[in-house]
Amino acid sequence: MAKRVAPKDVPPIVANGIRYSATGDGRDSFVVATDEATGKNLWRVKVSHTRIEFWRGEEDNQWIFISDMKLDGNSLLVRDEKNRCYSIFLNTRRVKNRPCGNVFPPQEPR
Repeated sequence: MAKRVAPKDVPPIVANGIRYSATGDGRDSFVVATDEATGKNLWRVKVSHTRIEFWRGEEDNQWIFISDMKLDGNSLLVRDEKNRCYSIFLNTRRVKNRPCGNVFPPQEPR
């Protein structure tokens, strides 16, 4: 029986006919780009990986999910539940760590 609270829903972002959505299993977090007209997945990029350490307790309590996304020009800004932020450059699909700064509102503790 899982003890972790379910992750909050992250609404997809639609821009220029492409829907960007967050997905993952708690170990790996991804952003998926889907063509709105056809429903075809265009690409998927891994944003982060969570290393599960057996000595830290149950696996589901170590899972980390994407909590927020925001479009910023040609980049998609992503924040996870540990308040770590990333930029995904949409033209190259490159993921880069970045400071959260004032990009997202403060989040409630998990």
